[in-house]
Amino acid sequence: MKYTFKTFSCGAGDCIFFVIKDEDHTISIMVDCGQYKPEIGDFIENELGGKIDYLIATHIDNDHIDGLVTMLRQNKEISIKHILYNCYQRITGNFCDWSEQMKENVKNIYCELPVVVDMINQNINEKKAVTLAECILENESWAKVWQREYITDESSPIILDHNMGKIVFLSPSNDALDKLDVKYRKLFWQNLYKQKIEDFKKEETIYEALMRIAELNEMEETEEYISSKEINRTTLKRYAEEPLLKMSENNVASIAFVWEYQNHKVLFMGDADPSQVATAIRKNYPNEEKPILFDLIKVSHHGSAHSTSKELIKVADSEMYFFTGGSGKAPSLQTLGRIITTDLPDDVQYREIRYNKPNKLLKKLVELSDEEKDMLNFKIKKSENSYEVSC
Repeated sequence: MKYTFKTFSCGAGDCIFFVIKDEDHTISIMVDCGQYKPEIGDFIENELGGKIDYLIATHIDNDHIDGLVTMLRQNKEISIKHILYNCYQRITGNFCDWSEQMKENVKNIYCELPVVVDMINQNINEKKAVTLAECILENESWAKVWQREYITDESSPIILDHNMGKIVFLSPSNDALDKLDVKYRKLFWQNLYKQKIEDFKKEETIYEALMRIAELNEMEETEEYISSKEINRTTLKRYAEEPLLKMSENNVASIAFVWEYQNHKVLFMGDADPSQVATAIRKNYPNEEKPILFDLIKVSHHGSAHSTSKELIKVADSEMYFFTGGSGKAPSLQTLGRIITTDLPDDVQYREIRYNKPNKLLKKLVELSDEEKDMLNFKIKKSENSYEVSC
């Protein structure tokens, strides 16, 4: 058996495929999509045969689900066996109809959502905005496979078919989802001008729309541009010591999980909170020596300054770190500093950093001499977006 971890460059966001194969079977897992580009569609069609076993949207954030919206709008025949997406799932079953005023207010909310761009044909969708929840609910086969229970750190592991391992969930906590619920009720009042008392038909669409708009308007933190900094051990250590700032509620509610099979483990962080993930790893693997050495770690939140803590690296480390998406400020000097300057575990000679979207800091790391990289015990590779392991 072997697995392939593959990322696609899709703007600032993530798009990850995890494909497990043996001689007779294939299981494909797709995690998020920031922008749906032609090469992603080609991969699904040609390599996966138009079939996705698990579609996981880690959280409501435009740079993680915009591309999924486009994908599902354009490819209504894609076969999906399971959809994991924490949207509004606190529904009682007693649904109220939308009033005419409510329909008008929802229409105004949709006008604030990002325009869905058809990356294949390079034009703008006739319908200016649409939610992922709406795409799923409008397709009977997809609606049936959308898991209606929230995914949390207390969810039971998913045992994959054909003895191909299991998925263990580390995030979010129930508390994180409760905080999102409070946020939603406030946004509901502010935008629909009524208290959130009843449950409404297709309320998932309202929930997602309000959360995405709020995310556009929220500034999580101000990170420092470091293009003028000299990159050396002293600089990396100094930034590694900076305290982590508070993450947005949307990101704290991100799904994070481990795929494991025998002695192989892969950590998918989404945009999850490092403290939550560190706690969950200790809880789920109490008897394993720390840090647990993962085959690879997909770094949280594109490597922003608050997304990876020294506490997390003490319980979860790897020779292979993947940074996906990002911006001029992410990956950050803080997160890279914590990863690079943490003492290596026994039997690990270096850490390898891979990324699919360059910024000035990454360019500086690439430009360091081989001797400087060796002294810091790391390697760095750009645009090597696929990693294959035989189990």
